[in-house]
Amino acid sequence: MGEEAQKLKIDRLTLNLPGLSPAAARQVGELVAAGLAAAGTLPQSGDIPRLTVTLEVRDEAPAGLAQRIVAETLRALRREG
Repeated sequence: MGEEAQKLKIDRLTLNLPGLSPAAARQVGELVAAGLAAAGTLPQSGDIPRLTVTLEVRDEAPAGLAQRIVAETLRALRREG
């Protein structure tokens, strides 16, 4: 790929967010998508068919949950990549 930055394409993102209202879950999903997009060039060195991220349950606002999901997703991508 030379100097061109690698790009990550996410075909499908599924979040299992038990206990959240549909509106709160939608907000978390939108914030996660925006957070991953804002991360710029994501670590990736090939196809990763499936990536699972599990977080401990906390009583927090959707924005805080989304930040934790993004951070853990980036860590998991670095490990897989």
